[in-house]
Amino acid sequence: MTEKKNQHYIPKFYLRKFSIENNGKQIGVFNIDNKVFINRGKLKSQGSKNFFYGQDGQIEEHLSEIEGHLGTTLKNLITNKIVPNKLSNEHINLLFFIVLTDLRNPVRIRLMKDGFEQLRNHIKELDSTANPDNFFPNITHEQAVQMSLGNILEIVPEIGDLEYKILSNTTSKPFITSDFPIVKYNQYLELKKWIGSKSGYGLDGLQIFIPITSELTLVFYDSAIYKVGDRKQKIINITNEQDVDNLNILQFVNCFSTIYFNENANENYIRYLSSRANKFTRANSAKSDLTYLYKDGVDTESLIKAGKPNLIVIGSTDVETKLNLSFMRIHSKGQVKKMNNSMAQLRKHSQKLHERKNHR
Repeated sequence: MTEKKNQHYIPKFYLRKFSIENNGKQIGVFNIDNKVFINRGKLKSQGSKNFFYGQDGQIEEHLSEIEGHLGTTLKNLITNKIVPNKLSNEHINLLFFIVLTDLRNPVRIRLMKDGFEQLRNHIKELDSTANPDNFFPNITHEQAVQMSLGNILEIVPEIGDLEYKILSNTTSKPFITSDFPIVKYNQYLELKKWIGSKSGYGLDGLQIFIPITSELTLVFYDSAIYKVGDRKQKIINITNEQDVDNLNILQFVNCFSTIYFNENANENYIRYLSSRANKFTRANSAKSDLTYLYKDGVDTESLIKAGKPNLIVIGSTDVETKLNLSFMRIHSKGQVKKMNNSMAQLRKHSQKLHERKNHR
């Protein structure tokens, strides 16, 4: 059994960037379920669970080694405020940081386990004599963690095409973060009223927001859809307080249970954001449905009338707040882009990756 009982799913090197007066030991805490506000909480006990990665300590040890490299990249980015070149080591490290922080989170693990359970229930709906264990056996917490982390090497290349910039907050309101800080959004598909998933890593119109200090946020985005500031700008100065509020609200809607902040966010501001965020549905709940897979030459109407679904669709609820940012808009090519009949509106980059994988 490992001696590292308190295992972090949010790296301490990340949380320290939001610590009180940069002391690295205390951080502001707000629990969104019981509305408890703590001005100075112990940082070392935040974003962690006992034996979250198992009791042998192997995953925890490997993650600690990776975090050393990722922490250095993030520190350099914050200090120098220089956006790394695409496909440089620093860029790849940022992509790993995003995906790893996403996949190792309790929200992702819960979604995987809930999704499996819903699949098992749907199998019984389709065939009451079927044994769900033959298709989707029950999985342990440790197995779910391993399965989730096993997707890293496939997902990182998936977002290598996204453009990225730094948002520099020049207002009096700070950026905040949470225990699930990687926010995937999609204004494009939201405006299209797309009923499928809007936050998949390979989808048209994907946006990823991650605050890295109370003054800086990283944004990754599909440049075939969006325009962010001037084309040559790598750092966008945020002067509109409403933009800061709207970005902070994303953390409330997306998080697991807890909001984090430094001394620049007082209790009145945090409760103000909480009241605004309550108007929106919390994201990251598993959802699934029975539907129909249509084939060429098959009478789809008779298939539906027969009432025998042949397809299980599973996903999760998305972050949707009718996001409006003064520095980010859908450009003319994005506005005229036509959607296809596929269940997933994939970017060209992702389509090529999937085609290569299928031809192996």
